[in-house]
Amino acid sequence: MSKRFVAAAVAGSVTMLLVGFLLYGIVFAGLFREGALTIPGVMKQKPEILWVVAGQVGFGILVTLIVSWRGATSFTSGAWTGAMFGFLMAIGYDFAQYGTSNLWTLKATLFDPFITAALVGSAGGVIGFVLGRNSVDRT
Repeated sequence: MSKRFVAAAVAGSVTMLLVGFLLYGIVFAGLFREGALTIPGVMKQKPEILWVVAGQVGFGILVTLIVSWRGATSFTSGAWTGAMFGFLMAIGYDFAQYGTSNLWTLKATLFDPFITAALVGSAGGVIGFVLGRNSVDRT
């Protein structure tokens, strides 16, 4: 693994932690706290941050692999790659979850892919920027 890949994965992970907190913890917190969850008590009152960080590190590495494989070496191309990946991934797991469980309402299920696209798109942009730093070919 190159230093640039590791730096991109770390930057993407940190971006997802910060943007995820902003989107899910502040901007859309009401959607998921009041009405999105159909089963009371599913959400922990106090999240276990270590596990959230570990999840974002793994996800940051995955997004870095995808952005790298696509050859995205700019903020814009990385953001587009991340947003497409995030949206389609969320469609896959949100719709399957809605079809098989009572965890979220339909409203939250339909809205989450757009939030995820913004989240993963922002990380993809940062990852693309880091991967393309000091490179000759900037797409």
